[in-house]
Amino acid sequence: MKSRRFGRNDWITLGMEVLRTSGADAITIDQLCQNASKTKGSFYFHFATIEDFLISITQEWLTAYTLKITQTTNTQSKRLDLLNQLAARIDLDLETGIRQLASRNKQVQDIVTQADNTRIIWLADLYERSGKYNKSNALALANIEIAAFTGFKLIKPDMQPAQAREFYDSFLKLTSRA
Repeated sequence: MKSRRFGRNDWITLGMEVLRTSGADAITIDQLCQNASKTKGSFYFHFATIEDFLISITQEWLTAYTLKITQTTNTQSKRLDLLNQLAARIDLDLETGIRQLASRNKQVQDIVTQADNTRIIWLADLYERSGKYNKSNALALANIEIAAFTGFKLIKPDMQPAQAREFYDSFLKLTSRA
Protein backbone atom coordinates (compact mmCIF):
# COMPACT_ATOMS: atom_id res chain seq x y z
CA MET A 1 0.00 0.00 0.00
CA LYS A 2 1.42 3.34 -1.05
CA SER A 3 1.54 6.08 1.59
CA ARG A 4 -0.04 9.45 0.97
CA ARG A 5 2.29 12.07 -0.44
CA PHE A 6 3.57 14.48 2.20
CA GLY A 7 3.01 17.91 0.69
CA ARG A 8 4.25 21.40 1.39
CA ASN A 9 1.33 22.16 3.72
CA ASP A 10 1.99 18.95 5.64
CA TRP A 11 5.57 20.07 6.25
CA ILE A 12 4.39 23.51 7.39
CA THR A 13 1.79 21.98 9.72
CA LEU A 14 4.43 19.65 11.16
CA GLY A 15 6.86 22.53 11.58
CA MET A 16 4.29 24.60 13.45
CA GLU A 17 3.50 21.65 15.72
CA VAL A 18 7.18 21.02 16.47
CA LEU A 19 7.66 24.72 17.09
CA ARG A 20 4.64 24.76 19.41
CA THR A 21 5.64 21.70 21.42
CA SER A 22 9.44 21.77 21.34
CA GLY A 23 10.53 25.30 20.45
CA ALA A 24 12.79 26.77 17.80
CA ASP A 25 15.80 24.56 18.60
CA ALA A 26 13.83 21.49 17.48
CA ILE A 27 13.31 22.86 13.98
CA THR A 28 16.01 20.98 12.10
CA ILE A 29 15.71 19.12 8.84
CA ASP A 30 16.82 15.88 10.48
CA GLN A 31 14.25 16.20 13.27
CA LEU A 32 11.45 17.16 10.90
CA CYS A 33 12.21 14.25 8.57
CA GLN A 34 12.30 11.86 11.52
CA ASN A 35 8.96 13.16 12.82
CA ALA A 36 7.40 12.86 9.37
CA SER A 37 9.06 9.51 8.57
CA LYS A 38 10.19 11.12 5.31
CA THR A 39 13.52 11.65 3.61
CA LYS A 40 15.46 14.86 3.25
CA GLY A 41 14.70 14.62 -0.45
CA SER A 42 11.01 14.99 0.36
CA PHE A 43 11.76 18.08 2.43
CA TYR A 44 13.98 19.62 -0.24
CA PHE A 45 11.39 18.90 -2.92
CA HIS A 46 9.21 21.54 -1.21
CA PHE A 47 11.77 23.90 0.35
CA ALA A 48 15.09 25.03 -1.07
CA THR A 49 16.58 25.66 2.38
CA ILE A 50 15.67 25.52 6.05
CA GLU A 51 15.34 29.33 5.88
CA ASP A 52 12.74 28.97 3.12
CA PHE A 53 10.88 26.56 5.41
CA LEU A 54 11.06 28.92 8.42
CA ILE A 55 9.75 31.79 6.32
CA SER A 56 6.90 29.56 5.08
CA ILE A 57 5.95 28.64 8.65
CA THR A 58 6.01 32.28 9.68
CA GLN A 59 3.94 33.38 6.69
CA GLU A 60 1.35 30.72 7.55
CA TRP A 61 1.32 31.98 11.16
CA LEU A 62 0.90 35.57 9.91
CA THR A 63 -2.04 34.54 7.72
CA ALA A 64 -3.78 32.33 10.29
CA TYR A 65 -3.25 34.41 13.43
CA THR A 66 -3.30 37.95 12.07
CA LEU A 67 -4.46 38.54 8.50
CA LYS A 68 -7.53 36.27 8.51
CA ILE A 69 -8.69 38.03 11.65
CA THR A 70 -7.91 41.62 10.79
CA GLN A 71 -9.23 41.40 7.23
CA THR A 72 -12.51 39.57 7.76
CA THR A 73 -14.57 41.86 9.97
CA ASN A 74 -15.99 45.29 9.39
CA THR A 75 -18.49 46.18 12.09
CA GLN A 76 -17.41 47.26 15.55
CA SER A 77 -19.39 44.55 17.34
CA LYS A 78 -18.11 41.78 15.06
CA ARG A 79 -14.53 42.97 15.52
CA LEU A 80 -14.92 43.04 19.29
CA ASP A 81 -16.45 39.56 19.34
CA LEU A 82 -13.69 38.23 17.11
CA LEU A 83 -11.00 39.84 19.24
CA ASN A 84 -12.41 38.22 22.36
CA GLN A 85 -12.61 34.83 20.63
CA LEU A 86 -9.06 35.20 19.38
CA ALA A 87 -7.74 35.97 22.84
CA ALA A 88 -9.49 32.89 24.21
CA ARG A 89 -7.94 30.53 21.68
CA ILE A 90 -4.52 32.03 20.99
CA ASP A 91 -1.65 29.59 21.10
CA LEU A 92 0.96 31.15 23.37
CA ASP A 93 3.41 28.29 22.78
CA LEU A 94 3.34 28.81 19.01
CA GLU A 95 3.57 32.57 19.49
CA THR A 96 6.67 32.07 21.65
CA GLY A 97 8.23 29.70 19.13
CA ILE A 98 7.65 32.12 16.26
CA ARG A 99 9.28 34.89 18.25
CA GLN A 100 12.24 32.62 19.03
CA LEU A 101 12.69 32.10 15.30
CA ALA A 102 12.41 35.85 14.74
CA SER A 103 15.31 36.47 17.11
CA ARG A 104 17.48 34.30 14.84
CA ASN A 105 16.36 35.21 11.33
CA LYS A 106 15.92 38.70 9.86
CA GLN A 107 13.31 37.65 7.30
CA VAL A 108 11.24 35.94 9.98
CA GLN A 109 11.64 39.04 12.17
CA ASP A 110 10.29 41.19 9.34
CA ILE A 111 7.17 39.01 9.10
CA VAL A 112 6.66 39.10 12.88
CA THR A 113 7.04 42.89 12.82
CA GLN A 114 4.41 43.02 10.06
CA ALA A 115 2.07 40.91 12.21
CA ASP A 116 2.64 43.09 15.29
CA ASN A 117 2.11 46.31 13.36
CA THR A 118 -1.04 44.95 11.71
CA ARG A 119 -2.40 43.83 15.09
CA ILE A 120 -1.58 47.18 16.71
CA ILE A 121 -3.21 49.24 13.94
CA TRP A 122 -6.28 46.98 13.97
CA LEU A 123 -6.63 47.20 17.76
CA ALA A 124 -6.04 50.95 17.81
CA ASP A 125 -8.79 51.39 15.23
CA LEU A 126 -11.07 49.19 17.34
CA TYR A 127 -10.40 51.29 20.43
CA GLU A 128 -10.82 54.58 18.58
CA ARG A 129 -14.10 53.47 16.99
CA SER A 130 -15.45 52.64 20.44
CA GLY A 131 -15.56 56.38 21.10
CA LYS A 132 -13.81 55.93 24.46
CA TYR A 133 -10.31 56.81 23.23
CA ASN A 134 -8.80 59.44 20.99
CA LYS A 135 -6.37 58.31 18.27
CA SER A 136 -3.27 58.75 20.43
CA ASN A 137 -4.66 56.91 23.45
CA ALA A 138 -6.12 54.18 21.24
CA LEU A 139 -2.69 53.58 19.72
CA ALA A 140 -1.03 53.58 23.15
CA LEU A 141 -3.55 51.08 24.50
CA ALA A 142 -3.15 48.84 21.44
CA ASN A 143 0.63 48.83 21.93
CA ILE A 144 0.20 47.97 25.61
CA GLU A 145 -2.21 45.14 24.81
CA ILE A 146 0.10 43.60 22.21
CA ALA A 147 3.09 43.97 24.56
CA ALA A 148 1.15 42.31 27.38
CA PHE A 149 -0.02 39.53 25.09
CA THR A 150 3.47 38.76 23.78
CA GLY A 151 5.06 39.11 27.21
CA PHE A 152 2.76 36.71 29.08
CA LYS A 153 4.75 33.67 28.06
CA LEU A 154 8.02 35.31 29.05
CA ILE A 155 6.99 36.10 32.60
CA LYS A 156 4.77 33.05 33.12
CA PRO A 157 6.22 30.27 30.94
CA ASP A 158 4.03 27.58 32.52
CA MET A 159 0.81 29.54 32.22
CA GLN A 160 -2.12 27.38 31.19
CA PRO A 161 -4.77 28.58 28.70
CA ALA A 162 -7.37 29.01 31.46
CA GLN A 163 -5.03 31.30 33.38
CA ALA A 164 -4.28 33.30 30.21
CA ARG A 165 -8.02 33.69 29.72
CA GLU A 166 -8.37 34.98 33.31
CA PHE A 167 -5.68 37.58 32.70
CA TYR A 168 -7.36 38.62 29.47
CA ASP A 169 -10.75 38.89 31.20
CA SER A 170 -9.13 41.17 33.79
CA PHE A 171 -7.66 43.25 30.98
CA LEU A 172 -11.12 43.57 29.42
CA LYS A 173 -12.56 44.81 32.71
CA LEU A 174 -9.74 47.29 33.24
CA THR A 175 -10.23 48.72 29.75
CA SER A 176 -14.04 48.80 30.09
CA ARG A 177 -14.47 46.23 27.32
CA ALA A 178 -16.03 43.53 29.51
